Amino acid sequence: MPRLAKNHATSRLNLEMGESARQKLEVLRDQTEANSMSEVIQRALAVYEFLHAEKAKGNSLVIKNPGGGEKEVILL
Repeated sequence: MPRLAKNHATSRLNLEMGESARQKLEVLRDQTEANSMSEVIQRALAVYEFLHAEKAKGNSLVIKNPGGGEKEVILL
């Protein structure tokens, strides 16, 4: 797949990670139909940033299952 044109400044990072982490990135890339592992990392960063901001405001995260049960997720 050809690279998409970039309309914003970028910088290259070299990441050293274990094989398990790389495989997880590849699985998530395929499951989410992301264009690259970089896109998966960018999406993950956006989620982490959101969760951090909500925790800073004193909010909590609650997961509801299809049966109506709820559990609070502790944000570290």
